Amino acid sequence: MFNLLPNLSTPSVDGEENNELARAMAVKTNDQLMNIYLSSLIRAIIAFHDLIDNKIKNRQDQAEEQEKEAEKEKEKDEKETGKKSEKDGEKGKKEDTEKKGGIDKDLDL
Repeated sequence: MFNLLPNLSTPSVDGEENNELARAMAVKTNDQLMNIYLSSLIRAIIAFHDLIDNKIKNRQDQAEEQEKEAEKEKEKDEKETGKKSEKDGEKGKKEDTEKKGGIDKDLDL
């Protein structure tokens, strides 16, 4: 990159130094480097902002997944307790009919 810059150490002509060209090139180079620096800085800030947005989105997605899993577990527990209560209800009905049958048998004697 530096090889492409012009040679600014021009020889003096009649004892006067030609500083105008050197100064103009330095100003131009500094302006270009400032533009590169600012664009790099802006790009880094935008990338950092996107990173933060992505992290927030991932946390929200993770929270939603946990809520869904909790709901599934709750539904599963409700189904299991419902099946248990149905089985308990069937057992209770069988026991009731057996007891009634036993009472009826005792009364027939």
